[in-house]
This record gives sequence, C-alpha cells and structure tokens, in this order.
Amino acid sequence: MKRYLALLLATLCMFSFVIAGCGSDDKAGVSAASGTGDASAGQSQSASSDAGTAQELSGKISFMSWGEEDERLLYEKVLENFQAKNPKVKVNYMFTPNDYYTKLSTMVAGNSTPDVFWLLQSKVPEYVKSGACAVLDPYIQKYPELTADLVDGLLKYGQVDGKTYTIPKDWAAINMYVNVDLFKKANIEIPTSDWTMEQYVDLAKKLTVTENGKIVQYGAEADNYWAFWMTFASSYGGQWFKDGKSNFSDPSVLKGMNVMYDIIKNKTAPSPSALSSIGQGSDQLFLTGKIAMYPSGRWFVPTCRNDADFEWTAIEMPKGTTRINPVISGTLAMGEKSGNKDAAIGLIRYFLSEEGLGITMAGGLSMPPYKKMLDNEKIVTTPPDAAPFKATASYIETETQYNAAATGLYTKFQDIITPELDNAFNGSQTMEQAAANIDKKANTELFK
Repeated sequence: MKRYLALLLATLCMFSFVIAGCGSDDKAGVSAASGTGDASAGQSQSASSDAGTAQELSGKISFMSWGEEDERLLYEKVLENFQAKNPKVKVNYMFTPNDYYTKLSTMVAGNSTPDVFWLLQSKVPEYVKSGACAVLDPYIQKYPELTADLVDGLLKYGQVDGKTYTIPKDWAAINMYVNVDLFKKANIEIPTSDWTMEQYVDLAKKLTVTENGKIVQYGAEADNYWAFWMTFASSYGGQWFKDGKSNFSDPSVLKGMNVMYDIIKNKTAPSPSALSSIGQGSDQLFLTGKIAMYPSGRWFVPTCRNDADFEWTAIEMPKGTTRINPVISGTLAMGEKSGNKDAAIGLIRYFLSEEGLGITMAGGLSMPPYKKMLDNEKIVTTPPDAAPFKATASYIETETQYNAAATGLYTKFQDIITPELDNAFNGSQTMEQAAANIDKKANTELFK
C-alpha cells in the first residue's frame, strides 16, 4: 500500500496533537485497562504488597520495529516521552523499514535479540520456537492492566502452548471503503451495516460504467491480499484450514471465494492482469474515482483523509451468513535474553498506556487493543464514522486463522495460496481448481 506521502499530513496532524499536550485531559501514564491515573506509567512497579511505590528504571535497552517514515517519527516521540519519564534509561531505536524479519532472524541466531520488538501475530509461533521471546505471564500477573479489557481474541495470537509471549499493541479492522460521490451520481443509497454479499455483487454491477466498450469505472475490487480473501472465505461459515489441513475445497469456503471470483469474471472488478495493464494499484484507482467500493484495512484511513478529493466513508463488510474480521495485529515481544527486563517491561507498559497509544493511534493507522479505548475519540479518530470499525471488534477471528498460524508454517502456506488465487482471478482456472491445487500442494508439502 502506498503510505508515506499519503500519511505525511496525518503525521503533521499527529505532531500538532502531541505538541498540544497529547490530550491534555488525559493524565500521563493512564492505565490502558483501568483508566485510573498512574504517575509511574512506563516504570516498573513493585509487587501488589507495596503497590504505588515506583521502582526507578535505569540502563540501556533496544527496541526494534518496522514501518515507514511516518511511523518512525511517531515511535520516536513515544520513546522520547518514555525516556523523559525514565531519565536513567537509554533506548536504542532499531528502525528497520526493509527486510525486518530477515534482520531479526539474523539477530536471534547471533544471540543479540532486541530487548523489545514487534511481531506480526502470524509470526509469533515461529519466533517462540526459536527461543527469541520471553514468557510474559509473570509480568501480566504483576501488571494485570497489560491484558485486562483487551479486545476479545487478540491475546490468543500471542499465546503458544498456554503461555503468553506477546501482547497486541494494535489491530486492523477490515472494512469497505465507499466513494459516496459515485453512489450519489448513480442515485444509489449507501448500504447499511446489514447489507449482504448478494447486494454487494448487485451493487458492483450497477456501479460499473462502460464507455465506448471500455470500462472507465469499476463497481468493486477483489484483492488476493490474505486479510481480504479470508474475509470472504469465512463469510458463509467456512474454515479454509481445518483439522491441521488446508480446506479450501470446502463448499462453504468456495461460496465466499466465488463472490470475489465472480465480480472479476463479470468485469465489475479489475483482475490482477488488468491492474498491471492499467499501471495503477487498486488503491490508486479508488483514490482517483475509478472504483466505487474498495475493501481495505484501517491503515487506509490516513491515505483517504489526505488524498481523496471526493466524499468517502467506510462501512462494515457485506455479510454472507456471518462475519469474520481476520486478525492483523502488531504485537510486542520481550527478548528472552534481555539483560534489562525491568526496563523492557516498563517500555511495553508505556507503549500500551493511554498516553502511548494516544500518540500512535490518533493518525488512524490502526485500532487500539483495549475495548475501553474504542470509544476514545482522541484514539479512534474520525473521519470516517468510527462505528463500523468498532463493530468489527465483536467478530474477531479466533479459530481458523489462529490454527493455521499455530503450525508455524503460515508464511509458506500463504506462498502456496497467493499464486493459485492470482491464476483464478486472471481467468486461467476456476476457483474450484485453485482450491483443489492449494489443498493438494499444502497438504502434501506442509501439512503431512
């Protein structure tokens, strides 16, 4: 996704927010779970027997993350604030915009794992198996606000064999972005939250415009990005991974996947090859008014705020027989071999405080991990209306995706899925053929 230029304005706005006091109504270090003031947030507290007594942090720690320039600036501000509250702590920020996991794996192999680092939820089992991650349960027991009130289902992705190794710092809601001007031009009402897959397919046809035999406006878009196809694959109750095996040929899975396949086949959404010939990504086509409905994550909000010169909004994804929001979550891990775990957990606590999340969330890139913060207008900002994004918190994926990730073969599984979906979306095979190929290859090579 194009993000750097699109998020520059959001970043500037964020710094205005920080300069103005990072939410002057919020006490520094407010507990993410309880909402009660904690003047020692970002610091390691003593056990509950002498609660309220701060333990001064000191020493050096390292923090490693990925992202683009806008995110680097935001997290630099978080680290500056943390070090101002803990002047005897020095944080080495290892910003890694490219080849993050290659570099992290090299560090793990060389026994130089960062003290605090990010892991995408799907990577947790792999790095736990490598011995990179410290068990966080003792710290959660000491600081229960770390996991109290988390959005249901998120913490599960940081757990392996009953132990907690990472804590979610955020998550992305998958929603349908809508060009309101194109709907008005076609004299069509914006769908409400109870719209169906059948209505979605029908609207895609009505909103596709052809002039002189050439499509000049697509009604919809279908992307083989994993979070998008998971949304459709699960919409009729199907499980694309079941009993330790790839299960794409399940009729319920195919019913959802064929919604994507059909809108491309009917030329109401561009195929991957069509996008290649156009020379623009689907996000750019939406931003230039050539796609009416575009599924994407919360991360697309700052881009729309900055680049869209038309009226736009976001609504919940259409419903089959159910709704599932795939989990895209950045999680915080502590290095197993960290030599300063007191400072490391202090930094994690500050990241997850209302003040810390207030800095990183307000630009609109993602959603806060705590339920109580979903109604905080300084954290879940508008436009668009926050309600559709908050609604997705009630149907987070907790089974199929988790079970696939728990195998530790998630990335390799995706490498099998993506080209087969590309072949289907480009018209060289049916979705049934793609599903059969995925199941055969995955269950022969990975899930034996």
